[in-house]
Amino acid sequence: MRLILACLLLLAVSATPSVADTAIDYSMSPVVSAKGLSALAIQIRMDGDDDGDTVLNLPNEWGGKTKLYEGIKDLRIAGGDIVPQKDPAKRFIHHRPRAKLFISYKVVQTWPGEAQANGANEYRPIIQPGYFHVLGNAVFITPERDDHPPASFAMNGLPAGWSFASDLEHGVLGRKLVLDDVPESILVGGDFRVVTRNQVRLAIRGKWPFTDDALVTRLQAIIDAHQRFWGDPSEPFLVTALPLVGEPGVVSLGGTGRSDAFAFFATDSAESEQINKVLAHEHLHTWIPRRIGGMPKEDEARDYWLSEGFTEFYTTRLLLRYGQMSMKAYVDNLNDALRDYANSSVRTAPNSKIVSDFWKDRNTEQLPYQRGQLLAHLWDQRLRDRSDGALDLDDVVLAMKARVKSLAGRDPPLASDLFPEEARRLGLDLGFDLERLVRDGGAVLLDADTFQPCGKVETVDLPEYDRGFDADKTADNGNVVAGLREDSNAFKAGLRNGMKILKRETGKPGDSRVPLTYRVQDGGRETVISFLPEGDKRTTLQELVLKPDLDWEFSKMCLARLSGLPGRFDDGVWSKVRRWLPF
Repeated sequence: MRLILACLLLLAVSATPSVADTAIDYSMSPVVSAKGLSALAIQIRMDGDDDGDTVLNLPNEWGGKTKLYEGIKDLRIAGGDIVPQKDPAKRFIHHRPRAKLFISYKVVQTWPGEAQANGANEYRPIIQPGYFHVLGNAVFITPERDDHPPASFAMNGLPAGWSFASDLEHGVLGRKLVLDDVPESILVGGDFRVVTRNQVRLAIRGKWPFTDDALVTRLQAIIDAHQRFWGDPSEPFLVTALPLVGEPGVVSLGGTGRSDAFAFFATDSAESEQINKVLAHEHLHTWIPRRIGGMPKEDEARDYWLSEGFTEFYTTRLLLRYGQMSMKAYVDNLNDALRDYANSSVRTAPNSKIVSDFWKDRNTEQLPYQRGQLLAHLWDQRLRDRSDGALDLDDVVLAMKARVKSLAGRDPPLASDLFPEEARRLGLDLGFDLERLVRDGGAVLLDADTFQPCGKVETVDLPEYDRGFDADKTADNGNVVAGLREDSNAFKAGLRNGMKILKRETGKPGDSRVPLTYRVQDGGRETVISFLPEGDKRTTLQELVLKPDLDWEFSKMCLARLSGLPGRFDDGVWSKVRRWLPF
């Protein structure tokens, strides 16, 4: 009898679900008054940890925004006691083991007005009378867990006529949600228009120079191309498009990618190819690095040379490969990157500076994009040379993806560790480069024949590109000139602090050989000021110069080389991209 009773007790204990097996349930509802939306109310139902102590992480720092927890109001916790502590971004809860916890709070916008075209994406919660746009890691409190417990989400109480869209809804569409998905989400509601085509959803508001259907068509083509390259089936994907408020003529666009969504921010003056590039870049973050390896849990900026730099590399490569970018635009984008890198004030900064200053300094923020993209070109060519054209960077990243997939959901190694391992398997040892060019910040220079047979990478020594004023402060100042130096060519030509730049009429950013001409407003009159943007220092500039006499066969070979298609160039792809030949 005692043995039977012991067995029954054992069965009873083993049948009790552990904390890891129980879902963490989130729900959200708008707080609406006669004046419109004022806040978002969020509730969380969950089981406390087995040991009776649960740590809650509040939104804190992300994307250069700090103290995000200041948008959390009226936080209440039932089922346990809050243990006093000093960290405002955490709450320590003491409770009975596995106690039922109920957490409720409101999220408000902590800054005035709508998202502005100021050169930076608005990652803080946007809560306006008629709509909201929020990122999960800026609004959701999450328990501190080492496992990946299941999660659920529900949106409640939407006013009549309001739309709602979030990648958290993908759980309803057959994708299992886990806690990690909650902070990685995007949620929009209100006067957004939601357009669905196949498994692609677009949530967009405001006026744009294109129709909603035209943007969905563009998105679908980019997404289909990426899925073809990575060998993955179609799956639910959400894009949100938020117009930025800015003065006429100001161009600003950007975004942030999530595992199955991305948020797009832009002024209505952004050009089509600029939009394509941003959309493609953010969608590629579905794979880079999420499906080719992990990122550091702390100081993740140390691996941005891979996650952002490789994404830049594949953005233009795949747009060209699948007929969504011209060969001229590809070369222009490459040369823009080479000029920006050559003129960067932090060009040879060590990787440690990117870790410390990524969200503090715009030049440092751009460095891993530039450095990683050029390293990708460098290593792509070395793989081609060592394999007589049989291998390139595609083979490395696809091998990384296969390694991660073989782990069947287990946490993968860092992508920055997997990459040199897989490159070494294919005959490319990157140890010296990773130390000299990534860790220590050595200058990345491409070989002259990197893009043969297209043309030559020319290297020239030039005066550094120098506008003569502080471009970042001027942009933040509504294009009113700020930080002008009296020893600059701009000052000598007549430019002054306080003048408002209306338009750049000539000039090539990063190239001091091309005169820079601005139309400016000086008091009540307009005037034109032109000067050579030369500084006192010298810089080494590289640029790809295409052969001027590419015939049909050489043009085809060049297009194949730039798009990474040797050995993979089928007639179907060729029929799409041949229109981009330079004749």
